[in-house]
Amino acid sequence: MTRIVIVGCGFPQLSLVRQAKRRGLFVIGADANPRAVAVAHCDAFFEVSTSDVEAVLDLVRRTRADAITTTGSEVSLKTTASVAARLGLPFYADSETVRRCQDKDAMRDAYAAAGLTVPSYARCESFEQARDFAHRTDYPLVVKPSRGWGQRGVARVENDSELDGAFGEARAHSARAGLPVVIVEEWLEGREFSVNGWIEDGRLESYCVTERVTLPGCKPLGVMIAEIAPSGLTRSDEGRVVDEARRGAAALGHMRGPCYSQVALGRRGCVLFETAARLGGGFDGDVTRLFSGVDLYDRVLGVALNDPALERQGATGPARAAAIAQFLVARPGIVRAVSGLDAARAASGVEDAQCFVPVGGRVLPLTDSAKRAGYVLVHGSSRREAMARADDALALLSMETREEPRPGASA
Repeated sequence: MTRIVIVGCGFPQLSLVRQAKRRGLFVIGADANPRAVAVAHCDAFFEVSTSDVEAVLDLVRRTRADAITTTGSEVSLKTTASVAARLGLPFYADSETVRRCQDKDAMRDAYAAAGLTVPSYARCESFEQARDFAHRTDYPLVVKPSRGWGQRGVARVENDSELDGAFGEARAHSARAGLPVVIVEEWLEGREFSVNGWIEDGRLESYCVTERVTLPGCKPLGVMIAEIAPSGLTRSDEGRVVDEARRGAAALGHMRGPCYSQVALGRRGCVLFETAARLGGGFDGDVTRLFSGVDLYDRVLGVALNDPALERQGATGPARAAAIAQFLVARPGIVRAVSGLDAARAASGVEDAQCFVPVGGRVLPLTDSAKRAGYVLVHGSSRREAMARADDALALLSMETREEPRPGASA
């Protein structure tokens, strides 16, 4: 039996682990969290940090794994690319491509050099540099780590005081990723979309464009709580969004494999915010499978298994008229009980429903995408119906939490 290490067992890897099991693979999971949602689906699990290259390298050797892969996580992606290169195992992107698709300043520079529309921005090592840019450009602005993911440390700021706090937080996030630099850029109005596709023969093919629904507010900024297909755009505008994503992938030299892009469309036209050399971490691949019939998780496995036919596999299921992945926003605290999961799964149009935090686990404030507590995956005969079904299914779910006692207080 072919043995594959999947780096990460959180919800971004859940569907990949499941698909590997359906393919008859022996799945070896690696994650720092032994209670991660995909652990129960693995044949073997090892408590290993997804950011620890040497530990994952040792794991692949010790378990005599034949393949390694991941999806949905920038941290896991960086580690997987490095380990695959050192062991001579198949992977779709090398470490340098991954770096260009993760470092926000390098990404912006590449976009600008290729003639793409990018917001005015500055690469800032000090608060004084950020403040100078703000006074030249004017508020509101967006502050983000040069190296970061999942919206960690991303905020919209309206004045110098807010900039000061946001700059320090973003710099701390970026420093932990090895580059203590902050990107400060102008705020652009517009609806946000995700382009979910695969780069074939050096050209991005889009299989699904979803509208991103994000958590209201300025901090955290841009945490996605739903991905909806169809996008709601006209065919012409959707074509513009896809073309911008295609140009961005080419500018970064991403030439093979999954590609997830975030594009805004507003009064200034299309603006590309991100190109990721992976599938989206919010079940974007699942929405794509429902909407197009194409299983991008299978394609990721095809690369790892050195199976060209699987990597280029077309539609294997019906294309639904509409699909949505929508996340549960739960009250922070220790989980006391979860109810309604079976009812949600049995509801009309529901393909899947999961709670990611077990009883006894901790729901954290939704400061970044990794803090999501659960989700439903739903299809419908129209965009409106799919959205209504998702709301109905989430209404059946209940995650009861209690506040943690303050240090020194009685429980």
